[in-house]
Amino acid sequence: MKIHYQIQGRFYRQLVEGNLLSDVSLWQLLQEIQAVATQTHRRTPQLLHQSFGLEFIPNSVLTDLLKIANGLTQEDQLYQSSSLKLLFSRVSNLKESIANRYIYQFISSEITLDLLADDPQFPLFNGSETQQDGSYTVVLDQSYYPGLSLEIAEKIWQEAETFWQNLPNYQKIDRFLRSIDTQEAVFRINDQLRLGINWQELPLSLREAMISLREGNTDISDQSESTQRLIQEYQDNYRIIVSHFPENPALKPNLSPVNKIWVSRENRTLFQKIIAQAEKFLLISSYILEDEALINQICEKSATLPQGVWILTDLRDEVVDRIDQQVTISDNLPEHFKRADERKKDCLRQLLDAKVKIRSGAFHLKTCISENHGYLGSMNLTRGSLDVNLESGMICQNNETHQQLINVFRYFWQSSSRDHVIPVLGFDGFELRTIKRYRQESYPVSSTLLTPSQYYNDLLKELSDFEGKVIIVSRSFQATAELRSQLQRLNSIIYIDQEMRFLDSTINIKRVKNIHAKITILGNKIAYIGGINFNFSLKHQKSYDLMYKTTDSQEISQIISTLKGSKS
Repeated sequence: MKIHYQIQGRFYRQLVEGNLLSDVSLWQLLQEIQAVATQTHRRTPQLLHQSFGLEFIPNSVLTDLLKIANGLTQEDQLYQSSSLKLLFSRVSNLKESIANRYIYQFISSEITLDLLADDPQFPLFNGSETQQDGSYTVVLDQSYYPGLSLEIAEKIWQEAETFWQNLPNYQKIDRFLRSIDTQEAVFRINDQLRLGINWQELPLSLREAMISLREGNTDISDQSESTQRLIQEYQDNYRIIVSHFPENPALKPNLSPVNKIWVSRENRTLFQKIIAQAEKFLLISSYILEDEALINQICEKSATLPQGVWILTDLRDEVVDRIDQQVTISDNLPEHFKRADERKKDCLRQLLDAKVKIRSGAFHLKTCISENHGYLGSMNLTRGSLDVNLESGMICQNNETHQQLINVFRYFWQSSSRDHVIPVLGFDGFELRTIKRYRQESYPVSSTLLTPSQYYNDLLKELSDFEGKVIIVSRSFQATAELRSQLQRLNSIIYIDQEMRFLDSTINIKRVKNIHAKITILGNKIAYIGGINFNFSLKHQKSYDLMYKTTDSQEISQIISTLKGSKS
């Protein structure tokens, strides 16, 4: 048994007396690495990557950093010999410098720890900064830890033992079945304590039950009675009730067909209206769920909708059973961000308590769809999206696009989601369960609702035949070489969020505060609006998302006119 005990306190970095305190920037360090590489004949980015402990940085990122460190814009300018990718030789500028030596500590009311600089829990210190608040996790494998009082160590050890003894067997089995490490599982006791249990510490009957469940055995008659009981108990408590998506969520008849463009920094009322006016169903997709007020409205509304509320989100990279203490206590974050992790967990619990159906997967899609309205755009269910950011989207009603939005959402629900999000007792009130599929539906192809790969290919084709002005609005910007070539040829203006970095003097980039909208306009000929950033990395290409394409001159005029007054 191992107990992970998280302690709040303060990290200290104290300069050893007699050393000189002088700042060394990242760019200076990279130049020094290049100087050492010159002396040791390791002068290519690949050899730097392998020889200087830089494997954690992607090759492309290291190349970009070297360009910045050397004050260059093009990769070819880095090399003395381009064909060999041999970097220019450098002479060290730090020959006369004195390396600073520090003493590192973590101090709280419970413990004082002397740390090494390479301790993975030690935070980054900038410049002359000497202390910062944070948390440190100690691991106890007995009821004693150096520096921790015997009374505290014994207390938490007893608490962990009591927790383990009282934990139902089916929850022990379940946590091991879901653990990536088959030899150890970690159980959350509270915000400070985690309990690690090794496979070998389990009773034989529990191990036999887990092996049988992992292998999917249907005939367990040859197992011992105790093992059969454990298997049955687990299956009784974790039987998933499959929610069948409504066969034909119908549009409300007798409404005039409408497509309307939305570009605004005040977005809350739009979602409130769509939710309030829903009568049959709501289909919501949001990359993040953390606005408590809107979640409350969805929960209240769900009780009145005969076909229910269905939500797609992305929990793959969320650590749903922890609160990030470093973020929570940071003095540099705006107040409304400090409880982001807690809000996410609270919102999920509220939705599950209200019997809302939720699935997780690689969803970057943002929708809010009822029989009355269909929204596709850039807004998440977050305070930033609803109250601060420049967001954009398209609202449709009782037309082909409205029906296609429903069709694509159904496809994503049934064929693209990875996990059910289900309520369970204890812990955080919810768990993820992998979805087993028995058939795959065909994708509902649309000429106006484009997936990331369709958007990219269509945009590249349209740009190749286009002459005129291109306007791009995106939180971030990462074009491929083919797209960059086309944009450099044309009169292109790109608006990105002011926090995003971009280094390319050949393209007209303007930074605007809190941009989250996603719009691409090709003169008065074509426009795209939706949820896909102008960021065509492999990761983004694999997410599930949509852009609405229009060639309707009135819709394009709507986008241009609403955008003009919204960028400030």
